[in-house]
Amino acid sequence: MNHQMYGGIDLGGTKIEACLFDANLVPLKSRRIATPSTSYPALVDALVAQYTWLRTLAGTDFAHIGDLPFGIGIPGLIDPHSGLSRTANLPASGMPLRADLERRIGFSIPIENDCKCFALSEATGGAGAGFETVFGLILGTGCGGGICHQGRLVAGHNGLPGEVGHIGLPAYRKALRDVPALLCGCGRTGCFETVVSGPGMRALAHHLTGADISAERIVALASTGDDAMRRVYDTWLNVLCELLDVIQLTIDPDCIVLGGGLSRINGLAGDLSHRFALRRLEGAEGPTILAAKFGDSSGVRGAAMLAAMNWNDANRRIAKG
Repeated sequence: MNHQMYGGIDLGGTKIEACLFDANLVPLKSRRIATPSTSYPALVDALVAQYTWLRTLAGTDFAHIGDLPFGIGIPGLIDPHSGLSRTANLPASGMPLRADLERRIGFSIPIENDCKCFALSEATGGAGAGFETVFGLILGTGCGGGICHQGRLVAGHNGLPGEVGHIGLPAYRKALRDVPALLCGCGRTGCFETVVSGPGMRALAHHLTGADISAERIVALASTGDDAMRRVYDTWLNVLCELLDVIQLTIDPDCIVLGGGLSRINGLAGDLSHRFALRRLEGAEGPTILAAKFGDSSGVRGAAMLAAMNWNDANRRIAKG
């Protein structure tokens, strides 16, 4: 009987979720604490506290094999060249987050972008299981993604594969005046994220109608036939299809899994599949578009999968001598 366990931590702007998983990545128990928003030392302390909780929870069943393997998903990335973190809405940008955590905990920790953790989770046992190349697309307070090929994350030179939210919108969309040119959190203007994210849909509504209205309300009114909000939602879908076209022309996945708050829009995967079929490159077969299987828990599951992969790789190296 395999008593191996793994931990996953999902670091967010408002909460830090920790979850203990069994050998088959079935969640056993989870805990959420508030994210320290202004102090880097407090943030490191909070992450260590979540690991300590996981380690204690694993208990004596784990004592015979040493420290609990765990992984962390963050809203940003660890620069593979400098080792410094680049994060959004956290007091960790420019700080050696991985090195500081490893010094406190005492062993190597896999840390990855939260969108990539989502993609890994959904590609392996999730909605994308059985597909060769899976793109996990997060549509929430921001827009990002990750790529998995044959069950492994595509890392890239700078850890950037999947950061499609920071690709520029097509110029003709701005020329039509149906999409505003907005400053993005990355410092550039006119990124896809400024329109296809939740705040982006709200900004789009303000641009087209003058109304200050939440994405949730826009969708609700559009579903009842409100003409103004239907125009906003249709424009949003059109821009999202432009993004799918970019993803297909550059990555060409056979599956796109949708996550994040906006992915819960009723019928979104089907609507996108239908609309994208009308505008993709002639002769190209479209990807299968699906909603996430593990929902909000996919990120922390993906973080635990990083730990499991590292653990299994290390054991294979030991076995080979």
